[in-house]
Amino acid sequence: MPVICEGCGQRVPIPDGYRRNKIQCACGVICPVPESAREEAAAPAAKQQPAALDEAERWLLEDAPSTPPSDRDPLPAPRIPPSVPADSGERTAKSSSRKPAVAEMRFPCRRCRRMVRRQGECPDCDGFSPSEAEQEGKEPVWWPSVDEPKGKEDDEEDSSPYGVTGADDVKCPKCSFMLPPGSVLCVRCGFHLKKRKKVTRTYTPIERVWETNGSYRTRQAIFWICEAVFGAVGVLGVIQGEAKFGMFLVTFLGLTAMLAFLLGTFDRIHLTRDTRGRVQLIKTWRVCFFAQSPRSVDVFGFEGIQSGRHRPVSPWDAWIMYFLIVFGLIPGLIWWYLVFYQITYHVSLTRDHGCPAYIVYSGWSEKKMKEIAYMLREASGLPYEEG
Repeated sequence: MPVICEGCGQRVPIPDGYRRNKIQCACGVICPVPESAREEAAAPAAKQQPAALDEAERWLLEDAPSTPPSDRDPLPAPRIPPSVPADSGERTAKSSSRKPAVAEMRFPCRRCRRMVRRQGECPDCDGFSPSEAEQEGKEPVWWPSVDEPKGKEDDEEDSSPYGVTGADDVKCPKCSFMLPPGSVLCVRCGFHLKKRKKVTRTYTPIERVWETNGSYRTRQAIFWICEAVFGAVGVLGVIQGEAKFGMFLVTFLGLTAMLAFLLGTFDRIHLTRDTRGRVQLIKTWRVCFFAQSPRSVDVFGFEGIQSGRHRPVSPWDAWIMYFLIVFGLIPGLIWWYLVFYQITYHVSLTRDHGCPAYIVYSGWSEKKMKEIAYMLREASGLPYEEG
């Protein structure tokens, strides 16, 4: 029973008496030989061996001379079997000098049994079904199956990679970033784990800027309008004599400080990516309209991106509301509405299986939350989870 080569798809004949569990095809691929094929190949050899020995012994006895030949005796003529004509020796010598014509070998297709030069070149189909071959009454051809059990020797020599359930994370040899199991390319530095080199890739540049709960110019415009209104009312009261100048000055400065804190305290998010894929996330806080030192965040030091809605309240917020209510009822009510009542949306960078580790955005706009999350995912390639 022949064997189909796994490389080229041709039939590999099994010689009589072949007892090994593997055989090499003409293309160089080593194919496994099933036990049934080895037994079938060994059976004819075992039956023919005694007959071959008897035939060889008979020929030796017939050719042995009765007296030892002398040096002067001519050489014996070659023995020609009686069934072969006398002139057949010349024809045999001439035919042996010629090279035998190599016939083009063709093999039946695995599925439709159409004769093709090699497997994979059938114009109609490319497959094999043992049941169809048996139904048509043709010679069955053994084809290696995944479900067929392998011997101990096959298991030791098989080097095919298989997926392992519960595998550990892969560590990038370039930047030591932990990647999910089965990763091929590092999302942090672009190192290809199979090619063992950094892949050169051109990225689309990205540059976006967001300011939480209103832009810098809008906040300044509201601040100067409030200052103009409070100043005009205070000056009018001093001129009419309803208020003293010292009291007006203290009240005006207190309101100015509260307005500067309420309107001038916010953060600015600056996200950039260059053509080489380097991502920079810079967050700058402003307190009373004065910019603080910017902070650069390493995006690839986190595992993912998460967004959602929440209403955070801290003891510091409660203390600020109490302070504003003492000095003015209206600023305290505004702080209560904005901090305690208003729903806040956030975008966070996560670690440890989705736990928020760094808040990128926290504001009142759901549209801005989604825009920041989507743009951050596009720039960094980190997985995004919407809460």
